[in-house]
Amino acid sequence: MTMPSLLARVDRASLAIDPFPHIVLRDALPEDLYARLAAEYPATDVIAESSHWGSNTRYSLTATKALDNPAISPLWRAFVHAHTSQQFLDQLVGIFADQIRALYPDFERAYAPLDRLRRGIRNRDSFDDADVLLDAQISINTPVQRRASSVRGLHLDRPNKLFVGLFYMRHSADTSQGGDLELGRYRDGPAHFQEAELDARHVEVTKTVRYDRNVLVLFPNSIDALHGVTARSVTEHPRYLFNLVAEVRAPLFDLSPYQARHGRLAALSGGLRGFMSASSRRIRAVAGSAARP
Repeated sequence: MTMPSLLARVDRASLAIDPFPHIVLRDALPEDLYARLAAEYPATDVIAESSHWGSNTRYSLTATKALDNPAISPLWRAFVHAHTSQQFLDQLVGIFADQIRALYPDFERAYAPLDRLRRGIRNRDSFDDADVLLDAQISINTPVQRRASSVRGLHLDRPNKLFVGLFYMRHSADTSQGGDLELGRYRDGPAHFQEAELDARHVEVTKTVRYDRNVLVLFPNSIDALHGVTARSVTEHPRYLFNLVAEVRAPLFDLSPYQARHGRLAALSGGLRGFMSASSRRIRAVAGSAARP
């Protein structure tokens, strides 16, 4: 049996535009396949590669490690393989081709026509033989201890990612609150970043995707693709997610002009230039006054 991908039920009609292009698909997998994957989800110690882990901490088992790991069930290995295949990349690009061309008009010139992009697997292959390196990570956020917390606030993913994909697999006994995905837009344009993180005061959250079972969220990465995870209440259950990654060899956008420290330095530099300009005018005025009879 051919392993169906998470994109089997996705089409361009599924695309939403606000606050940036994205797809949210519920019941992404057939129920029988989803139930089997949920039942065979790897143990936390296997994913974390350790028996010691902190509260609400993210761990991910990369495709390269999962594919040859006897602790991962054959079903999960087949699922990871399907989501690092050339067919999966072709499906992904086919869905978002118009958005990629609009976001990055020079992309095809720099890499290849979208329908000819070559796939590799991250941490195994290189950009010598591939245009896009895929990863399909079996991931968890560990149980939340003592007090509610967010695993990650509003942020942008690394600029060398072409796509971001998250498949949620909430445990049926998990009654915790939060852990939802927020999508947002800038209140006053890109600015005030601390590395890739952005204070919630500068973002208007326009959509919240509830952390639930069998839910896929997918979007092209860009400087507008702001997203974050809401605080999760204390719980003994991990937050289960399958993380899809598609990387290219060079950054697609540059956040350096929008860093908070850059803004402070610019303000200081502007103030200094203003002070020097005013001082220069005063000096010229004094000199001109002294020169007049």
